Amino acid sequence: MQACEKRDFLNGTPSPYIAIEDLRQIHKGSDVQMTAERLAQAQQITGVVVSNLQSGNTPDGMINIQQARPGKLHGIALKVGNLASNYQVGDSIFVNVSNKELKRNGFLYVDGIASTDIKVITKVSRIYRRNITASAIYQRPNDYESTIVRIVGGEMFPRPEAGQTFSGVRRMVNGADTLTIRTLPTAPFADLQVPRNINVQGLLLGDSEHQGVMSIWPSSSADIEDVSDPEIPGDLGDMPLIFTGYCPDPEGGDGNYEYIQLLANTDINFAEIPFSVVTTNNATANQPNAGAAPGAGWATGGARTLKFNLTEGSVKKGEFFYVGGHQKRINGANSTSLSELNWVRAIPYASSGGDGLGDINSNILANSGHAGGMALFVGTNINEATVPIDLVFFGGLGTATVVDSVNNRGYRVANNDHYRPFHLETGEPQAFFSMGTNQYRIPHFIPANVGMFIQLGGIFNMTTRKWDTVRGYNAYLLTKQTPASALEEGELVTQQTE
Repeated sequence: MQACEKRDFLNGTPSPYIAIEDLRQIHKGSDVQMTAERLAQAQQITGVVVSNLQSGNTPDGMINIQQARPGKLHGIALKVGNLASNYQVGDSIFVNVSNKELKRNGFLYVDGIASTDIKVITKVSRIYRRNITASAIYQRPNDYESTIVRIVGGEMFPRPEAGQTFSGVRRMVNGADTLTIRTLPTAPFADLQVPRNINVQGLLLGDSEHQGVMSIWPSSSADIEDVSDPEIPGDLGDMPLIFTGYCPDPEGGDGNYEYIQLLANTDINFAEIPFSVVTTNNATANQPNAGAAPGAGWATGGARTLKFNLTEGSVKKGEFFYVGGHQKRINGANSTSLSELNWVRAIPYASSGGDGLGDINSNILANSGHAGGMALFVGTNINEATVPIDLVFFGGLGTATVVDSVNNRGYRVANNDHYRPFHLETGEPQAFFSMGTNQYRIPHFIPANVGMFIQLGGIFNMTTRKWDTVRGYNAYLLTKQTPASALEEGELVTQQTE
């Protein structure tokens, strides 16, 4: 008979053990003495110690245990005073709770535990943890308090100042909810600098200083993972520029006629703050690393990647702008001129190659076969480890030329509407396109060689700097006479909202 079940003691002997889940339910808001009647004749709880006193970052005089049962995990704090140093992470213990007090000071705990009340049974090697969201925590705090949790994709708020450390209380936003991260000055990692975005693991407790707020207590620097997006200089904010369309297959020859459309979410003078756009074509025969994943990701060069440096000109908030071939035509040779639009960078890549990266290439945006794409970077110097701030991939499902999961080679992804450098549910790293959940590809469109502009319509929120509606795609069929204005008008272009 499981301890959490309603018992019928007329037909048997009451269990001496009460489940932690049931123990927590005894507390109704006020301190309570746990009599035999309230414990349903039980006297003890069991659990595994998960608080790490040796880390220097646990509530004073407390140990925390969690109890794993089929499909469930619950925890409780025990006030033991100076005895806390006698117990280590992984100790499986029996605890006498009969006639002890159940109290809450931010978090729920059992008061009055003496050395004679605790018996260490064995040592376990595995401590269970759960990847969870802040929203789920606040929906069912009793299910998660005093257990080990991991939050994936937290954003520190307010934005950390240079040199700010974890010592003290730091706020983190996950989704629409706020958690605090508590680090005592005694913790060896108290001087660790606070990044902008983190994955964090630790003991979850109610915050004794902020009613209704839950806190995470990490136990080491390894519990705090910096997953910050690339630093955006100045006061530009997140996602200052976004991809909103591209023309990969204009009618006739593609060389010097392919182009990409972007949208500005703030005013930018590129002479002051440079950016770069890199395209990739992963046709099987393209060198270097023909038939295989790129050796240096977006910085591979050759026929694989080609870079446009955005170092001149400017763009206003809400304005579309373009990079691509120097011909500046809407649909190949002898079509409408796009010169009236805001071109930040146009180069004759079919005869001169890219800006410091990429050989002469007549087809920088693939029309068929393996996936190709484009990425946006802060600055103009990139290497294998440089992470883009936006990207779009399109094309086939083959992976041979785009990712090598064994050797960790591929195209690093941005943290945007369709890609994440880590799995949102498991927290596992997935740094490259076509790894984990990073599978989003816009298809190639047929018939080929007729000229289509791929609109990446979505709704971007200028206040939150996030996508209210993620980008989709629409193949807009161009003619030689299509006006330039058609690229920036209509219901299917990307919209901005405040």
